[in-house]
Amino acid sequence: MIFPLPVVIFTTLLPISLCATTTTVSTSQQGPVVSSDYTDSMAFRNAVLNGTNTYRRQHNATALKWNETLAEYAEKWSDRCFFNHSEGPYGENLASGYPNGTASIAAWGDERQSYSFSSGEFSKKTGHFTQLVWKATTSVGCSRTNCTAKGDGTAPGWYVICEYWPRGNVIGQFADNVQSRVKDPDPAESYRLIALEIQLLK
Repeated sequence: MIFPLPVVIFTTLLPISLCATTTTVSTSQQGPVVSSDYTDSMAFRNAVLNGTNTYRRQHNATALKWNETLAEYAEKWSDRCFFNHSEGPYGENLASGYPNGTASIAAWGDERQSYSFSSGEFSKKTGHFTQLVWKATTSVGCSRTNCTAKGDGTAPGWYVICEYWPRGNVIGQFADNVQSRVKDPDPAESYRLIALEIQLLK
């Protein structure tokens, strides 16, 4: 399934140390507001983990585990409904207006079509993707809030925020942490791995 490209993207540079900088991006999509994984917490969590870890598997990165501290941080920010980065200590992806959590993750992941694996550098067009598959990241926690756009910077529709730790998009570390897509495994093996991950996360 192909989802619309993001219509709003901006970056925020945040220092991690004297020699490293991370970059975060956000995306917005006007669209229908329909989804069960937005209204059911466990369905949302599973959608995030399944979607995220599918992309990570495809780029030789280990599966992320759900982190409640990150999820609580994301919830405090998403509940404000301001479509802007929190400037917090974590890696952060934002999306707004997508019909469900799965579509939000897919929109971030599909940015890989524009990423240059040969140059291994940050791009505003691919910042969601690179954080999604960042090899050194081990944990994720996300939130979603149904917001009403008011024309004052508020997020339109369902607003999704995911926090990542350790944070990705560290300048100078892209070649080591964003790897080319590996050959897709046998579909039966993929389903087996997904089922195993779900069992481990319970």
